[in-house]
Amino acid sequence: MELRTETACGSFGDRRVNLYYFSGSAVTQSPVILLFHGVHGWAAPVEGNKYGYIARELAGKGIETCIAESSRLRRDRETFGDDRAAWAKEAFRGKTFAMEVYDACSAFAAVQSKYPGRPVVPWGFSLGGLTAVLLAGGETDHYVDAAGLPHPGDAVPAGVIVSGSGESIRPEAAGSLSLPILDSLGENRYVLDAASKINTGFALFFYGSLDETFSEESSRKIYDRIPLREGKKRFIIIPGADHAFRQENGVPSRAPLERMAAIAMDILENC
Repeated sequence: MELRTETACGSFGDRRVNLYYFSGSAVTQSPVILLFHGVHGWAAPVEGNKYGYIARELAGKGIETCIAESSRLRRDRETFGDDRAAWAKEAFRGKTFAMEVYDACSAFAAVQSKYPGRPVVPWGFSLGGLTAVLLAGGETDHYVDAAGLPHPGDAVPAGVIVSGSGESIRPEAAGSLSLPILDSLGENRYVLDAASKINTGFALFFYGSLDETFSEESSRKIYDRIPLREGKKRFIIIPGADHAFRQENGVPSRAPLERMAAIAMDILENC
């Protein structure tokens, strides 16, 4: 398997979006997957990183995959251990959701440019899933304009995959909304409007049955807006999975990631 590292223009901090391309024995016209991490997330081709794991799984089965890590002030996530709030403040202080959307648009434009004529499918987790919906529905201009940055280019996703995203957070998890990026989410109507305009080849939603951040109802509010017929869109519950899809029934496990990758592969092979 080949791994290549490139960068795209970022909106904040080091002004860099890191792109890690994983290539296996891909068919020339097969889809390219672009993975978006969740808020304050990190995505790298290292052992234990879930995005790197998914990318290797897909590339190993012939689907070229790129993982994008958004711009930030620092990239040493491991320094902070389990103190997620301290990491969020030190790495993302001053960054807005609009800037995060810009980074996703920049990454998508870079992947489209690298693979002209190839179908590109964004797959986002949590906040990255909301960004994937905005891209698929053509509703990113509002955010890019708010960030005061030039638009990287028109995105034409061939499909969209969303893991663990909802239109509103559970009340018991609302404390996180004071952290950078989350403190500037604004109205959820843009995400819902985007969902209602999705006209891609397919839409695939994954939801962990033990998601502690979004309710199933919240996730389905986005999914139900998508005007694709059943069969073209699917809502799949991963039993026992937490919000991050890192656990199964409270025990650390790769099983949720393995199941999502297998389902996604089945759909992508028929694109």
